[in-house]
Amino acid sequence: MLPGGKVEPGETAAGAAMRELQEETGLDVDDMLYLMELETGGTRHHVYEASVINLDQARPQNEIFDCIWFPLEAVQNLSTSDATLRIVRAFQRRL
Repeated sequence: MLPGGKVEPGETAAGAAMRELQEETGLDVDDMLYLMELETGGTRHHVYEASVINLDQARPQNEIFDCIWFPLEAVQNLSTSDATLRIVRAFQRRL
């Protein structure tokens, strides 16, 4: 799962991305880069690449059960949503 959620009133998409990352994983962002917009199943995803300042402190919070790091190439073998696969593939093309 990639952290995400809804943009709250008065909040930017980037602000929502930073807030959701912090709420779900405890990670704090130093900088963010907007990557793309993806619409799937009636949901619009705004995708950001985040520079995280406390990567070693990831921990599950609120809505998630666990934080596990996987190599990018392993994601295609996981049981995940089509949107997550498309986002990861788009990120891989940037590398």
